[in-house]
Amino acid sequence: MSEVQEDDRLAALRALSSSGGLLNPDSPHASINNVDWWSDGDPTPQRQAVHKRLLSQERQAHPGVRQEKRALLLAGPPGAGKSTTRDGILGGDSARYRSIDPDRFKELLLAEAMADGSYEQKILPASLGPASGTSLHPMELASLVHEESSFLANQLRDQAIRDGDNVVIDTVLGSAEKARSISAQLEAAGYDVQVVDVEVPFEVSEARIRQKWLEGNEAARRGEGLGGRWVPSDFARNVFDGPDGRSRPEANARMVAEESPAVSRYRVYRTTAEQAEAKAGPTLETDMSRATRGGPLVPTRSGSVAEVPQARALPGVTRAGRMTPGRAGPARVDRGR
Repeated sequence: MSEVQEDDRLAALRALSSSGGLLNPDSPHASINNVDWWSDGDPTPQRQAVHKRLLSQERQAHPGVRQEKRALLLAGPPGAGKSTTRDGILGGDSARYRSIDPDRFKELLLAEAMADGSYEQKILPASLGPASGTSLHPMELASLVHEESSFLANQLRDQAIRDGDNVVIDTVLGSAEKARSISAQLEAAGYDVQVVDVEVPFEVSEARIRQKWLEGNEAARRGEGLGGRWVPSDFARNVFDGPDGRSRPEANARMVAEESPAVSRYRVYRTTAEQAEAKAGPTLETDMSRATRGGPLVPTRSGSVAEVPQARALPGVTRAGRMTPGRAGPARVDRGR
């Protein structure tokens, strides 16, 4: 596909994903707005059966997960390089952790829809179907299963935490409410938490989103995969609209690290536009730790804290406004990112 054709396709996707567009997450074509699949904010029995199968499939795919109550909370804009940073931190211990990633469920939901015929019948808007001359790859419609994929990721996370699984929670963390909900849930369950924020400027995020989209579509044209996932431009821009010129994920990750006594280590990795251009790795900009649960967050001494989260006993912790020997209210469901 020529660069001009790619630009035209990109412009069309941006228009379709904008407010009121056919591919906007709030569109009538979104899976949670299908009355056969969702009713009064919950999946119908028919859809629950699909969810049960996909959740079971995802759990069984990772038999090496250990129950040590360790958590790695990843935050950062789309295209920041969270997966690469995660792999560098966990190394050979990756198989011991269950990954909680809504994007994985986007793939599973769309693959399921392709297999059972519901993709063209219930997800793909008729005006974008084969007769329209438009040829979109399934992952270019990922925004239509955005809310449902988040719902499934929350289900997987809740079960994993109940079981005491080691978890990697891979999220943008663009919502302060969601950030506090996740940290409270982990704290109440007695987890040792490490927060890792991976940051890039908007222009780098935008360029990487485009590159991943192009690579996914190129693979689909070779018969591999479901195409490139497009991140709606409005969402990508909103992620960078945080306080004091910071991204929302950066502000929320720092908030969690400072507020939650369960956080034993907090790191910020940053890639500048110049580093991205040179294909250089990120810089570890901030590294802070707590020696004891609920203790002060101070600069990490070299070699004093292991790279991988370490389980530790849960003592009683007094917080302003509530008493906690590992107790908190039920985590609120947040279906966003």
